[in-house]
Amino acid sequence: MKFKILFFFLLISTTIFAQTTPDASTKEFKVTGKVKSEKTISLSDLKNYKGIELQDINISCSPRKEDKAKAVKGVLVKSILDSVAFEYEYSRLLGQYYFLFEASDGYKIVFSFNEVYNTEIGNNLYIVTEIDGKDASETTNKVLLLSTKDIKGGSRNVRWISKIVVCDGGEGRKL
Repeated sequence: MKFKILFFFLLISTTIFAQTTPDASTKEFKVTGKVKSEKTISLSDLKNYKGIELQDINISCSPRKEDKAKAVKGVLVKSILDSVAFEYEYSRLLGQYYFLFEASDGYKIVFSFNEVYNTEIGNNLYIVTEIDGKDASETTNKVLLLSTKDIKGGSRNVRWISKIVVCDGGEGRKL
């Protein structure tokens, strides 16, 4: 009987104090950090970039669950980053740079400069503009990052991207 009462109170407290997802919708993101000039890019601005069509793609943001979309259109992240001038002294120092993708709910993920620009991961890293024929700015209200070549699908897909911070991992070191 004590177990049933304890279970009942546990169930009620979990329901009452369950974490709710804040309104984390995003329709734009900033590219900031080690850049000469910050840039804000909206989902509608992405129509000015070359779009790429993908078929049967996992758009889930969890490696434990799959959420397949039949048709997804997206823009390569490196195309977006190419539209921003990085702040650096020598080009060889770019190998120390990394990109911190931050979601409006506080979730963060990192891709290195070399990973984005010199590997197949970078050739398959997208910001989504359309899912199954519906414009992302009108239907999902979220900037969605897809990494389609990761071993575990969904492990680095991130929704609600609010900013991409260009960081210098070599700051403070002398060469």
